[in-house]
Amino acid sequence: MKTINIHLKTVAFFISSMIFLLSCTVYKSTIVTLNEAYKSQTKIKVLTSDNETLIFKRIDFIDGKYYGVSKKVDQLEAAPLDNNNVNSIRILNKTASTVLNVGVPLIIAGGIIWIAAESITIDPGFDGI
Repeated sequence: MKTINIHLKTVAFFISSMIFLLSCTVYKSTIVTLNEAYKSQTKIKVLTSDNETLIFKRIDFIDGKYYGVSKKVDQLEAAPLDNNNVNSIRILNKTASTVLNVGVPLIIAGGIIWIAAESITIDPGFDGI
């Protein structure tokens, strides 16, 4: 019974780790301009001059001004962005995000299966011939 309890704790840890990693987003380390962020039409992470981190679904360019578009409770909100107030802009790294969100949970699931296979012993019920 004690070994089952230890294995259940291990499996619970792996499952909670998988759930935690499914929501991770990776951004590219290179800093881009507002125009490049607008052209990418992907998720954007903006660091303002006040050291505030803002995350937007995309950047829009309307009437000569840039706006960060974010989703707030079933509606899109646009926040004006000014080059003077922005320290850095980083765009979503789709490849690394996919690897992190799919690859790591697959490795964890493989670990769970391996632990489960190691803990199971099959006894056919006879001593042999």
